[in-house]
Amino acid sequence: MARTTPPTPPTSPTSGNLLASLAANASNSSFPAVGFATAVLGAIPDMVWGLGICRGDTYGADCGSCLALAPEVAFGRCQGVKDVTVFYDRCTLRYSFRDFLTNPDNRQVQDTGSSNTNVTSNTGWFNALVAVVHRIMGLVQCTPDQSPGACRQCLQALIDEMPTVFNGTVGGRIFAVWCYLRFEVHNFYDGIPMLNLAASPPPPPAPTEHQIANRTKGAGNEASAAAIVLGVILAIVLLSVLIVFLRRKAQVKQFAEEDEDSGSLLFDLTTLRRATANFAEENKLGHGGFGAVYKGILPDGRQIAVKRQDKASSQGLKQLKNELLLVAKLRHINLVKLYGVCLKEQEKLLVYEYLPNRSLDTFLFAPEKRPLLGWEARYRIIYGTARGLLYLHEDSQVKVVHRDLKASNILLDAGMNPKISDFGLARLFSDNKTSTLTSQVVGTMGYMAPEYAVMGHLSVKLDVYSFGVLVLEIVTGRRNTDACFESSSEVDYGSNTMLSYVWDHWSKGTALETMDPALDTPESEVVKCIHLGLLCVQENPADRPTMLDVLVMLHSQASSFVAPSKPSFAFVRGETSSSGERPNVSGGSGSQGAAAAAAVFSVNEMSVSEFQPR
Repeated sequence: MARTTPPTPPTSPTSGNLLASLAANASNSSFPAVGFATAVLGAIPDMVWGLGICRGDTYGADCGSCLALAPEVAFGRCQGVKDVTVFYDRCTLRYSFRDFLTNPDNRQVQDTGSSNTNVTSNTGWFNALVAVVHRIMGLVQCTPDQSPGACRQCLQALIDEMPTVFNGTVGGRIFAVWCYLRFEVHNFYDGIPMLNLAASPPPPPAPTEHQIANRTKGAGNEASAAAIVLGVILAIVLLSVLIVFLRRKAQVKQFAEEDEDSGSLLFDLTTLRRATANFAEENKLGHGGFGAVYKGILPDGRQIAVKRQDKASSQGLKQLKNELLLVAKLRHINLVKLYGVCLKEQEKLLVYEYLPNRSLDTFLFAPEKRPLLGWEARYRIIYGTARGLLYLHEDSQVKVVHRDLKASNILLDAGMNPKISDFGLARLFSDNKTSTLTSQVVGTMGYMAPEYAVMGHLSVKLDVYSFGVLVLEIVTGRRNTDACFESSSEVDYGSNTMLSYVWDHWSKGTALETMDPALDTPESEVVKCIHLGLLCVQENPADRPTMLDVLVMLHSQASSFVAPSKPSFAFVRGETSSSGERPNVSGGSGSQGAAAAAAVFSVNEMSVSEFQPR
């Protein structure tokens, strides 16, 4: 896009030389003025002032290439114009036959734009999305020759315009010469954000139907309008603190070099032997497929957990390297932190932060500890795990499918906050690839989606399926492999796994009967999580929500959810429904969905016939 003043006689060759100079100087600039250049060429009346700036995540040859596109506009569409500003997504260039450099007035040239999606008719979705704070991506930038005070003043003027310019949209931008801003609900910049704000805490229990009924229509309209304003205000606040000055090439480069420096991740074997008292049995925390895990204390006082590979372990050096390379580049509050590795004297050791409450399964499936895991803690674990998966799938430097999400791989810190661990089986995807076929199916039975377990079809929806199983385990307090025979009628009915057990009760409108008896919690919240879990374990991967959808639903009311179809591997005698069927049931006690029709699965209960079109 370009902004110009009225045309005058054809521009002199000085303008062309100026633009070439700006592109070259900006691409070769150094810290702190990375991707930025100003220039003055010629003599009056042929003197030209110019400025070129690239977005903070665009520098070097990429910056020069972007600025080099400007002459096509300047000498094509804008030929003969004496004041031209060209805005691209990654760079901005301005030249003028008057001196604008000594008077940095950001109001002289501006251009605004917003995302195509307007949420005026769907405010509930937008407000729920706003509540997932870390999913609002923002960028603000000033020219690096400004003082901090001038930069803040410049940006504040743009922020003040936002309520009128962007009300009702899920993204927008204000381009100007001296500073600019942009916000979206998707990641639009490269590299690591300089600042991350934690998501808002889990919402309070949803109001009861009686409370909703008591609200007047006028109050509802006021609340809806207030919600819109709140969303805009929240976006403004975020933009005022998110990703300030992404322009610092030297800082970004230094951060990347620290990531890639494997030497900073190397531990000495002697240090780890001392930290764990030579892997003493009393320091042993547990044992997994990789090997034993030991608690230790480093000389600087940090508590660590050391995973020591067994010589007979089926997980070899490949899995260890995979975990090391992956976790070293992943940073999120809901991912376990890797301190380093030791590969000496045939020892293969991974060093992690120590989490005092160990893994979720030690609480969830232990009768004596399960009562200690109240609903607030369980909801926090569901919410935090969803945040961690969303980071892996969409927000990290690389798209990652975990492939082994399960209760034993969810570690708990002192505050019972979850951290996803064990990335030995994780798989990377390129930015433009979302699924693949693999001949090596790995993971844990019961958590593996059917399309992956049977056909090797790997995508992020595998993790979504595993997450759904985990949610249902958290709500019911049962392992997914547990036989759920609680009465002779249930044995006859065929509820022989946790998934089919939950689906049976959901179909009958008695979903609350599957809740862990140790829980004492609002029924609406439990039903919402059961509903969410069933949506995640649907047979068709396309029917399963994304992790962003999951987080939005955790901030919404279950009444807005679609009805789930029958989960895969949940076969119930006397009943059948295709993966495309979606009976309209809510799963709550007294649900009208209890009358969902059930077709005869097998007349003689001895054979099964399934018809597929050719």
